[in-house]
Amino acid sequence: MDCHLVRDLLPLYIEGDCSRKTESLVSAHLDTCGACREMYEMMGEPVMIYDDGEVLKETGEEEEQKFRKTYYQRLILTGAALFCGGYFLMLLIYLFFL
Repeated sequence: MDCHLVRDLLPLYIEGDCSRKTESLVSAHLDTCGACREMYEMMGEPVMIYDDGEVLKETGEEEEQKFRKTYYQRLILTGAALFCGGYFLMLLIYLFFL
């Protein structure tokens, strides 16, 4: 398979949108061609671009840590809000029915 064709197919290959036959051909080419394999690895890494034009590459592990931190912060805040709301409600019930 020609390098130009493989490079055109790489975005589809990475997303898993190729047919099985095309996927196997691209995979076989990546095993034998170092330049295309390097491009494949580069395309697989997430890239973040900030307003000032600086490019920062993040690994999947860093993204996952950010997601978990945000998720658990929201989970803790939601739990604390529910606990405080329940406590306040029980306090009001206790004060009005005493």
